[in-house]
Amino acid sequence: MSIIDTLKHTALTDRLLRRPPGLYDYARRTIARVSALAPDELATWSETRLAAILARARSLPGYAQAPASTRLTDWPILSKPQLIGREKLFATRGVLPRAAGATGGTTGQPMQVTRTAAGVVFEQATIDRLCREAGADCALSRVAVLRGDSIKDPADMSPPFWVDEGRRKRLFSAHHLNRESIGAYVKALHDFAPDILFCYPSSLGALLHALPIDAGLHIPVIFASSETLSPATGELAREMLGARIVNYYGHAERVVAAADIDNQGCRFLPFYGHVELVPDGEGLARIIATSLWDHGQIFVRYDTGDRVRVPNHDPDVLMRIATGQQAFEGIDGRSSEYIDLPNGRRIIGLNHIQRGVRGAASIQLHYIQDEGLTLYIAPTEGYGPATIAAIKGNLSLKLPPEIPARFVLVNGPVREPNGKAPLLLRRPIIQNGQCQGPELI
Repeated sequence: MSIIDTLKHTALTDRLLRRPPGLYDYARRTIARVSALAPDELATWSETRLAAILARARSLPGYAQAPASTRLTDWPILSKPQLIGREKLFATRGVLPRAAGATGGTTGQPMQVTRTAAGVVFEQATIDRLCREAGADCALSRVAVLRGDSIKDPADMSPPFWVDEGRRKRLFSAHHLNRESIGAYVKALHDFAPDILFCYPSSLGALLHALPIDAGLHIPVIFASSETLSPATGELAREMLGARIVNYYGHAERVVAAADIDNQGCRFLPFYGHVELVPDGEGLARIIATSLWDHGQIFVRYDTGDRVRVPNHDPDVLMRIATGQQAFEGIDGRSSEYIDLPNGRRIIGLNHIQRGVRGAASIQLHYIQDEGLTLYIAPTEGYGPATIAAIKGNLSLKLPPEIPARFVLVNGPVREPNGKAPLLLRRPIIQNGQCQGPELI
């Protein structure tokens, strides 16, 4: 764990890292200024930023064969398979400490990412702006978090199911949430009285599913991210919690962001990244994005693998959507992936099972209630006992010990028609797989 990763779990240093005077003020002013630009002014600003980013990219080993052209469309599209194992070749250098991270791995291929201090601040300023538009000041608010944090042993079903980071932030465990434990959650939320709830849509759904009708909870703003938020879950949250909802779309790669506040229409944030929309099936366009800031790595024309739902493929319509001038219906895919246990517990954040694991090109999961969990591993160089030990360690933070799991080695991940390899499989792999044992946990 890096210095930044360690320090950000203390309240004071977290504020200093995310909102340092000077740098944070500059990020806020820049975001506000660019957001107010007219379309032609925005195009000029974007071209200037792209020219600077392309010049910086040419100095990195990953772009040794980059074209001399300053026209973005002359550069090749960059896919995730081209980056896996070569992430450091696209990283910039600096004297300040970097924060290490990883992509969620929801496509079966987690990727290592690094983040600069300035990049962390810019991301926070983006989130803060969206929350302010919804009516809450993140810097002054009481914040509750219901995401994938591992608070305690999954087998320990006695409260508390939360931990405080200072006086204004409380992290809740989504893995212990069910109808039996909901009373402790309701009391803790009443006592803490958060102004904002940061959550995964799947964890929000689990909370609403377990919440008594007469709970009397009110959370002014909900910031949902990392998964697709269904309209039904959003409506239920507005009804049961009286919340305004920020539905945020972003990437660990920090190349693109979009947001929908209170179901008013999702829009790309043009100050964040440069977006190209490539027709990819009826009513769909693939999202190709380019970094506009040095977040630690520079990705030029990065194929996100995600598709946006569009009314048609008219070039002018696609341009207006890509630049944030026109709203779009939503993102195709990025569905919540979770496992529902018989006692009503919902295990979310399954992508965390791959974090820090070496020797596995991909990991996919399949769960059957009476049979347990099967993990399909496509081994790569370095696979061995340490790979299995790392996966077991991650599993112990998510699943109670009575849930059996086994490992199966496969030649490669199962892919959907759009090329993505889902983390959670709807049916077991029955071809090209050979059981390793099978090894039961």
